[in-house]
Amino acid sequence: MLRFISRVFCCCLWLGAVQAAGSIQPEPAFDGSPPPAPPLRAADPTPETLSATQLPPAPLQAREQPSALEAEVSRLRSRALSVGPQPGRVAREQARAAWLLGLLYLHGIGVAASPGEAAAWFERARALGEPLAAAGLAWCEIDGCRTAPNPSAAQRWITLLRRVDLPRAQYLQWLVDERLSPLQLATPGLRGEPVPATPAASAPDRQLLLSAARGGNVHARIELGFESITANRPADALEHFRAAGSRSEAASANAALLSERLRVTPPARSSASAADTFARAQRNHRGEGQPANFVEAIRLYRLAQNQGSEPAKRMLELIFSRPGPDGQVDITWMQQLAYLNLSGGAPALDSTTVRRELRREPTPLFDMLPASLRK
Repeated sequence: MLRFISRVFCCCLWLGAVQAAGSIQPEPAFDGSPPPAPPLRAADPTPETLSATQLPPAPLQAREQPSALEAEVSRLRSRALSVGPQPGRVAREQARAAWLLGLLYLHGIGVAASPGEAAAWFERARALGEPLAAAGLAWCEIDGCRTAPNPSAAQRWITLLRRVDLPRAQYLQWLVDERLSPLQLATPGLRGEPVPATPAASAPDRQLLLSAARGGNVHARIELGFESITANRPADALEHFRAAGSRSEAASANAALLSERLRVTPPARSSASAADTFARAQRNHRGEGQPANFVEAIRLYRLAQNQGSEPAKRMLELIFSRPGPDGQVDITWMQQLAYLNLSGGAPALDSTTVRRELRREPTPLFDMLPASLRK
């Protein structure tokens, strides 16, 4: 019995060993062939397939409509650049369009400011027969649209402009003379007193300015207003600014400013001693009962100013507002001031401060732009 049990036990051990050896897979032999491709699988879903519905495309941005001024500039450019021979009326419109484009480029209205472009359009307008283009070409020589200013070269264009716009030609001529006049710097004498000098022979002809103003040139009127402020004649300045105010925003603004200043500025007062000193200065200035002595007159004007005399202060401002070419006192100017009445009750203004706040137009051509293009 014992022998039978041991044989059964040995058989169980043998069967277990056989089963264990059969579960181990034999190592495949290396045959040098490439490994098999991985099994195919479904592709990853694309972002578009993740959503059940497609997003609508972004709406196109509407193109911004050009402004009325930009549209006008485009129209003028198309008209000015039209080619081929044109009949009389169309040719005049073409020349006019080139002229207006020059003004727009000169002042930077509707386009980027470019004096060089302005000069090119003025030349085209002149070639197309626009007579007013001479004003633009003259200004470009005076101010230097392309090169350094050359006021002398403006003379031929001013001569041509006289035939169609005499007041503007007169003002530009005055401006040329003013630009070409020597620089005048006032310097005191050895003891601080001004030294008399000979009259300036090359000073701009004031008659040109007056004639231009009478002819209706707004820039001449504005310049006369500045001159009156320097001479401490605010009422005259206000008259000049008001005369040009309907055609010049700068002149209108100047008139409003000056009216306000005259309304709020109190009249000046001086002592009896200041009035006496001022009277003695006038006698020396005019040569009343004695030879005229300008040096003594200026000394007494300064003394009267220190004593509180407003007329003496105004007289000194006038005397030194126009020095001679060597920077000293202009004798002719002193003689013209001798009988000027400064003792009236006109309000006193600080002419230096007021001048800084007053305005001129950007150029002497600004008023030639149509009112619709100046806004």
